[in-house]
Amino acid sequence: MIEILMVDDHAIFRSGLRRLLADEIDMRIVAEAGNGHAAIEHLRCRTFDLVLLDVNMGGRSGLDTMRRIRAEWPRLPVIMLSMYPEEQYAPLAFELGANGYLSKDRDAEQLVATIRGAASGGCYLPPGMRRSAFGMDGNTPLHRHLTEREWEILRLIIQGISLTEIGTRLCLSVKTISTYRTRLLAKLNLASNAELVRYCLEQGISD
Repeated sequence: MIEILMVDDHAIFRSGLRRLLADEIDMRIVAEAGNGHAAIEHLRCRTFDLVLLDVNMGGRSGLDTMRRIRAEWPRLPVIMLSMYPEEQYAPLAFELGANGYLSKDRDAEQLVATIRGAASGGCYLPPGMRRSAFGMDGNTPLHRHLTEREWEILRLIIQGISLTEIGTRLCLSVKTISTYRTRLLAKLNLASNAELVRYCLEQGISD
């Protein structure tokens, strides 16, 4: 039996997933957490066979929680789920140590297969995704090296949001946001916001 910890900040989604997996005889959700902090507490209280972890949560993000899990439980299988397209966040999720990644619009059969594959020690690539998309062919796209915060700021910039407003939203100073912007542009070998928008269009990165 694969005993699963489900981590997602939407109770309705957790409930739906619990009902979905109830039909599987070899797996079940035995605990739930609505945020990353609660997830860590669950993991410290008992043993799980696998964690289903949402990327986008309030407070401690799923990616930050993934880092914490890997630091304390390096061999625990973790599958990350997100509403964002797999090509945007999956590479970073795998870089942080995830065993699988699926967008929430995938069907139930794919999720079940991912759970079984990850629980058995495998690293499950999303269906239809090329190994090259994850930097597995030695030709990693430049944007795959951005940090979680750089990704967050990139998305806001390409939406046309000013650095001042970005700083307000993220509770950071304009100077700090400007530093992040300079850093991400340098990583992408770009010189301006216009070039950044063009790069994102060419790479299929949406806001």
